Amino acid sequence: MSNGPTDKPVNAEALAGALRALGMLYGASQPLAEIIAGAKSEAEAIRMYIERERPHLLASYDLETLVKMVQGAREAKTDAKHGVEQFSPSDKPPAKRRS
Repeated sequence: MSNGPTDKPVNAEALAGALRALGMLYGASQPLAEIIAGAKSEAEAIRMYIERERPHLLASYDLETLVKMVQGAREAKTDAKHGVEQFSPSDKPPAKRRS
């Protein structure tokens, strides 16, 4: 018996793309599919991921707002110009040139 959209399996690849677009996937402790295993809906999967991998965001953002942001990024299927987190291993000052 089906209860509607909550019975659909979560598309971890699409969700990973949305998290990546928001700058929220970098440095996850495990593959996303493992982190969200057992989620009954996409919203639940996003909540599980944020609570486990990005709990510091909850100091600034409401959990449901973050869920909506991630879902919006997935629906848009575009890379965000500015993410929630702006860290990259390449975020270091450029090397000084020798004159």
